[in-house]
Amino acid sequence: MTVQEFGTIAAAIKAAWPNANIMPDKQSKDIWYTMLHDIEYPVCLNAIKQLMSTSKFAPSIAEIRERCAGVCHETRDWGAAWDEVLRAVRFYGMYQEEAALQNMSEDTRACVRRIGFQNICLSENITADRANFRMIYEAMSREKKEMLQLPEKVRSEQERFRALATETVKQLEAKQEDGR
Repeated sequence: MTVQEFGTIAAAIKAAWPNANIMPDKQSKDIWYTMLHDIEYPVCLNAIKQLMSTSKFAPSIAEIRERCAGVCHETRDWGAAWDEVLRAVRFYGMYQEEAALQNMSEDTRACVRRIGFQNICLSENITADRANFRMIYEAMSREKKEMLQLPEKVRSEQERFRALATETVKQLEAKQEDGR
């Protein structure tokens, strides 16, 4: 989004919520622009229009980013993902695990790998497996949505910090193994 486009967004927010005292000075307007400039203008404008229609109170930066992330990333219902798992179990059975996993969506596949495809196939308590799948799927969806809400620069820093932490843990584990 350009500075001029953001000016339109800022004017719309101020007009819709005149008593909110949002962006009263240049510094606060700069902060808002810094936090929203990576969003495409039409997506941001649509989010503002949605908020104007549904919210009595002025939105925060987080609310605008959340609305924009919702537009850009459609999350699937966990029930549809679980149906995908059950179809794979019926169609491929326990002996064609890789083929079953390859025919699942990325998020579904990640959840199934955490539980174990063989465990699901051989389960004596599919209700518990379904509940575990739901918890894992919803947690992953929440985390993915939160990551999408972050500005690109913050997201890349977050990923860099995670990679650094993972590397540090591996180094510590290697040192422990060497010390044994």
